[in-house]
Amino acid sequence: MENDWLFLLWLSPLIAIVVIFDLKARNYGKKVLHLPKREYVSLLWLAIFDPVFEVLFIGIVLWDDLTKDPLHWVAGGVGVVCGYFFARYRTRIMWVRPLPEKKAVVVRNSGAEYLALVFLVVVKTVSENSTFSNYALSLLITAGLLLIVSESAFRVGMLFVRYNKEKPVLV
Repeated sequence: MENDWLFLLWLSPLIAIVVIFDLKARNYGKKVLHLPKREYVSLLWLAIFDPVFEVLFIGIVLWDDLTKDPLHWVAGGVGVVCGYFFARYRTRIMWVRPLPEKKAVVVRNSGAEYLALVFLVVVKTVSENSTFSNYALSLLITAGLLLIVSESAFRVGMLFVRYNKEKPVLV
């Protein structure tokens, strides 16, 4: 656990920069665009950090799970497939419109972000408990971790595709 805190300490300047830019974008949406309460501006270049931070945060646990046996790879594959469909669903419900002047998108907030964060913390805590060794739960944790990471990566990719498809062409 202390390695996690040391790792977060090293990442804290990057996390602080991302948070600052994210808050500035959200304030722009609130104060300049007067977006409704559940909508906010998301900068596309910042969205790329979502899956990166998830991989950095859970990568060691995930790699330990994947190197156990081939069945964990199968469970991870199931997680990735489920992550793709969950990303399609989330992108569809959260998309509002592109914001080309800021290279951003306007998206709608949903409870899925909070659920994913809680799930990630619970899975990380359970997976680090060395006295816990239920094989089926280990497979479920692997699938869940890859679902979260792949959903985030797929969603970011889908946001970029939809942004490029719907942004007005400047003449």
